Amino acid sequence: MGEYPKEIDLFQKTIGSLKGIENVCSGIDNLEGIKGSDLGDVSFSHLPVATLLRTDGGLKDEVMLQFEFTLDKSTESLISLEFLSWFFRDQARSGELLQLRSFALPPKIHDRFQIGETLKFHIDYFIEDAPESLQPILDRVLNLNKSLELFIKLYEIPTQD
Repeated sequence: MGEYPKEIDLFQKTIGSLKGIENVCSGIDNLEGIKGSDLGDVSFSHLPVATLLRTDGGLKDEVMLQFEFTLDKSTESLISLEFLSWFFRDQARSGELLQLRSFALPPKIHDRFQIGETLKFHIDYFIEDAPESLQPILDRVLNLNKSLELFIKLYEIPTQD
């Protein structure tokens, strides 16, 4: 994970510290210029289609940080997923433009069944009026991470440590 800014790296490590959470990674997308009619293209399949269709695509100066993770299919992973689902919903209720959603590929491609192998989860963090510099965005991720760490401790959510 050393290729990411330290704030992103720390947030990914915090998510990955929860029992049953694996393969945490992230990326950033500039949503400005993406139209609703573009969302059927396979190159946009990772984007939150329904959310973007509501505004007919990305807004002016809008970017989205996306954090992705998988589960190890254990009972602990479901506990972690439930906690993360609550945490991100609660953050959204507090005004953060965040959502946690599932993502999967088609059950079958040509003659190959892939059902049960492609389930991932995406945390979509929308930044409107994105600044020229990444630092204000990284500061927001750092604050989000502090909240996540606090609630992991407060609710004694099992970690891999």
